[in-house]
Amino acid sequence: MNGRNALSRRHRFEPARLVLGLALIAVAAVHLLRATGRGDMPLPVLAALLPAALLLAAVVAVVVFAARRARARARSGAAARAGRAAGAPGDSRGAGGGGDRHGVDGGQTDRGAGP
Repeated sequence: MNGRNALSRRHRFEPARLVLGLALIAVAAVHLLRATGRGDMPLPVLAALLPAALLLAAVVAVVVFAARRARARARSGAAARAGRAAGAPGDSRGAGGGGDRHGVDGGQTDRGAGP
């Protein structure tokens, strides 16, 4: 098995799963301490720990989703700008262009003419 196959099987890092796992380990540790008599945690606080852990993981998941989406948009925008700067094929302002496929000339019309 070569290194290339091993790399292709890797998966994307999911911080929300890490946060949830760590939070659930902490909840389990608090329950264990209370069960052995070493911790004096009120029962309503124990009952709130699990939903709090789930909520924390959800917040992390939303933040990571937004960050990845913004990064993807930035990458696609940079690629589009680089393609336009190089006069890539399919660019509406390239050689023989002058407008987009809907007949709009990109705001270069004579503003004084017409109604």
